[in-house]
Amino acid sequence: MYGALILFDADFIHVVSITFTSVLLTELLMVALTIRTWHFVMIISELASLAIYIVALVVFKSFFDQAFLLTWNFVWKVFAITAVSCIPLVVLKCIRLKLRPPIYSKLR
Repeated sequence: MYGALILFDADFIHVVSITFTSVLLTELLMVALTIRTWHFVMIISELASLAIYIVALVVFKSFFDQAFLLTWNFVWKVFAITAVSCIPLVVLKCIRLKLRPPIYSKLR
């Protein structure tokens, strides 16, 4: 949140929109990365979480600037914050998988 305040617009409603969307996407990605065996219910729950957030963006007009949410400025800032949060963890997970593979892959 503090990084977004320093790096991005001083308009607080934009900062809230950017950071909250980034946090939500980061959490959904982290859940997706921890799942080894996907089930239909897991996919539905991930998509339902995203859909509920999108509905909340539409319903709570006083908390989010809807015109700003449709700009490329919003999209690239959310992407940048989400990438900075997720890419190091994905890299660490890949390194861990290489250094300590699961037992079933050693049996081949």
